[in-house]
Amino acid sequence: MQLMWQPDESPRAITGVDGQRVRMGATWQTRSFWVDARRTQPWTPARLEDIDESALSELLDAGPEVILLGTGPRARLLAPALQAGILRRGCGIECMDNAAAARTYNVLLGEGRAVLAAFLIDAD
Repeated sequence: MQLMWQPDESPRAITGVDGQRVRMGATWQTRSFWVDARRTQPWTPARLEDIDESALSELLDAGPEVILLGTGPRARLLAPALQAGILRRGCGIECMDNAAAARTYNVLLGEGRAVLAAFLIDAD
């Protein structure tokens, strides 16, 4: 899937999603990562089952209003207890497949929102 992107808008925009990869600019990300308007960082969890409070704290420490969790090629939900912990810290969470997370991230980023997208990419 190709996403439309205006090069002068943001160097952090997602430009494509292809199976188990996510592209930013000309670079394909092949391991789990998170991105916001300021930075792109590797992220340890490769599968939804690997996400714990520590992994979520890393995302929350970046200060987003909302976290978009790309759960791979299909949408899956994060455990309710983990979602509740995010909400208690005043942040929203939306779980969706990687392609939907990329599209939503680009829209919110373009609006200047404090959005963070985390993508699960199982390299095995």
